[in-house]
Amino acid sequence: MLTEPKNIMISGVTLNWARLDTPADNPFGGAPSWEVQIETTDKAQAKALKDDGLNVKEADGTFTVSLRRKSETKDGSPMAPVRVVDAAKNPIDGANRRKIGNGSTGNVIVWLAPYEYAGKKGITASLTAVQVTDMVEYSAEASMDFDSVSANEETADLF
Repeated sequence: MLTEPKNIMISGVTLNWARLDTPADNPFGGAPSWEVQIETTDKAQAKALKDDGLNVKEADGTFTVSLRRKSETKDGSPMAPVRVVDAAKNPIDGANRRKIGNGSTGNVIVWLAPYEYAGKKGITASLTAVQVTDMVEYSAEASMDFDSVSANEETADLF
């Protein structure tokens, strides 16, 4: 069990659903947050992440962890944004952060700290930095679309 705060580096993961340009609204209330989902198929890496106290989900041999950094502290003070760099450690600015698409690969640094609150104990995690080592550029264009079909009486009645 973690007893002191520490930083961990998680290397060679797939980056998905990156929201690193501006904080995303929290649907459950609270401060907006920067976020990214990391993915690995390495069982040993997934076990190490779980042992560190991260919430690792598994489906079909793929392990994912959703990481966030709140935009504000408990008292409402602003938090520094997640540091984002390329493979050569050059900063990636806000406009280019939006281009980080699903399937990009990289490394992340996460700050972990133990907590005890209202009789519960656990580990809190805060996304600190992301290094994009192989960028897959995000594209808003759909990779599939509907075929044109003629309406028939069955479907026409649905509308």
